[in-house]
Amino acid sequence: MVAAFAAAVDLTPHVDESFFFSSHDPQLNADNEIQRLFPEKPQILIAAHGDLESRAYQERLRQLADAIAALPGVESVQSLARGPKDFEDAEESPLWSRLLVAPDRRSSNIFVTLRRARDDAVVERLDALRDDSDRVGFHLAISGVPYVNAHIERGLSSDLRIFSLAAIALFGVVLAVIFRSPWIVIGTFAACADSSAGTLLLTHLLHIPIGPLTANLSTMVFVMTLSPIVFLTFNWRRMALTSPGETGSPFETRRAGATWSRERDGRALMRAAVRETIVPSFWSSVCMTLGFISLLLVPSTPMRHLGIAGGIGAALAFGCAYGVYPWFLEHAGPTRAAVAGANASTIAGAEARLTGFFSRRHGGIVIALVVLTGVLTYGLRFLDTDPSLLSYFKDGSTIRNGLDLIDRTGGSSPLKIVVEDGHGARLDTRDADARLAALAGAMERDPAVGTVIALPLVIGEIRRHWYSFLFSDKHWLDILDEEKHGAVARRFIDTDRTRALFLLRMRESDRAVPREAVIARLENMVTERGFQPALVGGTYSLLDQQARLVTSSIVSGVLMLIGIFAAMGLAFSRSVKVAVAMFLCLAVIPVVVRGAIAYLGMPLDFVTASAANLDLGMGVDAMIYLTLAARHERATGDADSWTAWSRACAELWRPIGTSLLIIVSGFGIFLLSQFPPTQRFGAFVMFGSATAAAIALFMFPWLASVRRPLRRPRMVP
Repeated sequence: MVAAFAAAVDLTPHVDESFFFSSHDPQLNADNEIQRLFPEKPQILIAAHGDLESRAYQERLRQLADAIAALPGVESVQSLARGPKDFEDAEESPLWSRLLVAPDRRSSNIFVTLRRARDDAVVERLDALRDDSDRVGFHLAISGVPYVNAHIERGLSSDLRIFSLAAIALFGVVLAVIFRSPWIVIGTFAACADSSAGTLLLTHLLHIPIGPLTANLSTMVFVMTLSPIVFLTFNWRRMALTSPGETGSPFETRRAGATWSRERDGRALMRAAVRETIVPSFWSSVCMTLGFISLLLVPSTPMRHLGIAGGIGAALAFGCAYGVYPWFLEHAGPTRAAVAGANASTIAGAEARLTGFFSRRHGGIVIALVVLTGVLTYGLRFLDTDPSLLSYFKDGSTIRNGLDLIDRTGGSSPLKIVVEDGHGARLDTRDADARLAALAGAMERDPAVGTVIALPLVIGEIRRHWYSFLFSDKHWLDILDEEKHGAVARRFIDTDRTRALFLLRMRESDRAVPREAVIARLENMVTERGFQPALVGGTYSLLDQQARLVTSSIVSGVLMLIGIFAAMGLAFSRSVKVAVAMFLCLAVIPVVVRGAIAYLGMPLDFVTASAANLDLGMGVDAMIYLTLAARHERATGDADSWTAWSRACAELWRPIGTSLLIIVSGFGIFLLSQFPPTQRFGAFVMFGSATAAAIALFMFPWLASVRRPLRRPRMVP
């Protein structure tokens, strides 16, 4: 499996121009229509900061523009040195002054038009030219969708190859320290590697690319495979240390699989541990698979890709945990298991005290969790599900500094608004031009807007010539529509002359309201001036739609996932009370995690939002094992409700705690990433897993064992 994966699968992440959507998703309908009406090739924006009027600046700008124009893959370059006659001419021009000169007059823009939507070679050369050209009095900053996507892809690729491998290595170290058996460590790696490689291989065959949401897929599958392995190993070790006649906890001595002598062979021990563990592992796998499959209902192709890939991974995790790992467990042998479990007396004493702690009711802890949940629920109102584009890059990094500069001087995120007259009139008349110019001016005064480029600027550039009065606006637009003039008019007005395009560069750093509110405000400006917005698109709009999907996934998606898990809990527990307790406890996990990150001021972007599947998976996994263990105890007939749950917690706190330790150790590596979404993904998984373990061990047994007080008999007079 691993060999086939290594030969066939390309692990390079691919981030396209739409970030979160595919070309056939409904969210891109407007963008596709805008591109059809107003064809435009991909562009990269470079801001050159310095003294625009100095000869040294202008000479360096000319050299840089010539060097960029000579790059393979670059179609054209527009700058102060390649467009207007000179700086004075650019300042006088209504078009060039807005297109090439920043409002503060401290930097000028270079627009690099690419031949293809993706050209990583051009991005690399631009980075090199920026480093070579940067000096006192001439600082460069680079932005643009192709450039930003290339750097997001680079960050994801680095994390996938370096931090995922480092996390997996750390998983192995923790396993070796806990179980101290090379067979167990090797077997764990074999099973986890097979499930991860198999998942990536199958997704490759299904043409599911490695994208922003699936970049951490291999680590997620690795963790899903680790969970049943940890529970299986603890059951196996407990059985190896328990023989008939030994005194142990009632839970240990009554389980059917623990009735052999320690001299029995490793195969019998392994099979008994598998029989005891496979049922809860199966139900856990079903829950995780259904949880991922629920993502198929989300109208986003990358989310659906994650759903398919995650469902495959959950199924393969179960298959490899019980199809590969048991062979290694058999060869570890019961004698070695007994030695591995024979800790020093102080450690054994600590384990005994912890066992006693987890076997008791902790109403105070439950009340504290309830209070904490209430406080953090209030914090959800501050949760940032619409983060700035700048938040995807680390503070102080070269690209973040560049984006900050571009954002301050003219906006960093493009927004496209297509308008048409409210009565269907043509837009190539002087009256329409005056109204469009007024609309452009109003938009430009909005605090969220950096720069506006629209048809009136093109017309204004024509009117600078003394002979412009000889012909109508319609005639000049016909001339500018010709290929020998670069088909400039076609970029701002359609062939029917009834729709006009406004290109806006939006500010990200100073935005205090959601993008949805900003877009609605701009649409109101359009309607107030007798036009109507026909289409809205661009990266700014797509990020708004992405934020809405993340928000809906927090509410409807997570509730659906929890509902599925609770329904499965009802199926295997056969208890409405247990199913309700599971639903309530699982609902607490995302509330606590997201409320905490809201108070910390951390944004919830579309990459880190996928951590919810692991957090809820950790919670439902522990609850399933606890439920089936308590149900088995009740089946013996000598345990009341709480005693059964007490015995289940007394045994299962070790594997639950071990899973938590492994996850926290492994995902802690992601905090060292240079890509903030990966850092946040690791932090969310760590905190969410700790929350899930606490909820499963304290709140869930308490709620599942609550008994209503008996009604007092009514006194008959």
